Amino acid sequence: MANAESLGAPRFPADDKGIVLARSMREVGQEAELYAAVRRGDLVRIRPGAYRVPTSADMRMSAPERDARRHRLLVQAAAMKLRRPVFTGYSAVAVHGLPIVGKWPDVVEVLVARPTGSRRPGIRYVATKTEPPTVTVNGITVVTIEHALVGLARSAPLIAALTATDAALWRPRERGARPKTTMARLLETHEAMLPYRGSRRVGAVFARATDGAESPLETVSRVDFEELGFPQPELQHHMELPELKRDADVDFWWPEHGIAGEADGEGKYRREPGVDATVETVLAEKAREDAIRRRVRAFVRWAWADAWARDPLRTKLEEAGLPIVRRPPRLIRIS
Repeated sequence: MANAESLGAPRFPADDKGIVLARSMREVGQEAELYAAVRRGDLVRIRPGAYRVPTSADMRMSAPERDARRHRLLVQAAAMKLRRPVFTGYSAVAVHGLPIVGKWPDVVEVLVARPTGSRRPGIRYVATKTEPPTVTVNGITVVTIEHALVGLARSAPLIAALTATDAALWRPRERGARPKTTMARLLETHEAMLPYRGSRRVGAVFARATDGAESPLETVSRVDFEELGFPQPELQHHMELPELKRDADVDFWWPEHGIAGEADGEGKYRREPGVDATVETVLAEKAREDAIRRRVRAFVRWAWADAWARDPLRTKLEEAGLPIVRRPPRLIRIS
């Protein structure tokens, strides 16, 4: 048992992941101090009977990163409390380190070998007829990434499942780096499970998945193009910029219209989240953008707010000359 502490906060018995259990506090006669610390904000409740100390790292995380960490801590707490749990769905996706768009749930998802699932406070038991393959990640047993994504797509909104799937398929640019999975492995898992409830939802996600979306914002943008009726672009279009002695990969490229797009907003002007870029970084990005503009008819850049609201993104693309080529379908991102 380690000691957990924050600046100015008292010490509490904690495990090696910084989780403080109420039962451990009772054993050392500090239950009153535990609840006083919770009221002061020195401890954060993860789930009934489990708490953790806020750290300086929490303040450096974005809101989505903090929410994902919150769910992973829920999983860690449940893993200590339950007898040999196997996590699936949202919980397995979180442990595998994949992002979603939207809020992570307040319950963990655990497989159970029964005909039907059930719920109890903080836990959703997911029924399974067969025993799927599992892996151990940081001491936690979860279904494989392929089964995790199938489980997520069965019940989560399309945009959440598609974001995680795109992230798992993404081909890193670093030499020797590999994607977390492939479409062939995902389809093999999906088809081997057929027929099963929710298979149509899974098929809808996998039909839209790509290995070319580098970020959740790019995934949301692709769904926006579909919902707004715009043509789907090429992804990660490569351009040579000899005047800068460098190359560029543009997020989106519509070759028939000569339009390039990047879904990053101010992202390329920052070295890391929350850290302002140097003057050199800003000037280098401006030179890059100017070089790209010389090679295209129009260049469009948008941020999270534009993509999430959709109308600002539609306006930017229409003003650049991108046509609506089909009748927009129903809103699919929340389906």
